[in-house]
Amino acid sequence: MKVKCVKLFDNSGKENKESSWLSIGKEYVVLEIESYPGKNILYRLVGDNEDESPALYDARQFKIISSVLPSSWTIHQVNNLIVQGPKSWQKSGFWEECYEHEPQALALYKFEAEAIYKEEG
Repeated sequence: MKVKCVKLFDNSGKENKESSWLSIGKEYVVLEIESYPGKNILYRLVGDNEDESPALYDARQFKIISSVLPSSWTIHQVNNLIVQGPKSWQKSGFWEECYEHEPQALALYKFEAEAIYKEEG
């Protein structure tokens, strides 16, 4: 799934003119989707940050360019949170382990992310 940034929001949801995380007009590959009933949908993707770590972004900032979902994606629900993404990333604490640079979590992230980028072309 690929999206194009069409607007920017700050952390409070107000529209912004610029961001160090995203660029208007730039296309991004979506690595995962998170949604809570009655709230905004979030896309996990690698933005323009220097360390290239993935983060969650408000989906209202994007237009879908390619709606083809990666073959590794499954739907997972925990309480009210619904996540669409690689099954191997659905383990409790996975993203925390990645941000703490835990080697096994990082290897799993890289493996799945590379497969998603390859499928998207």
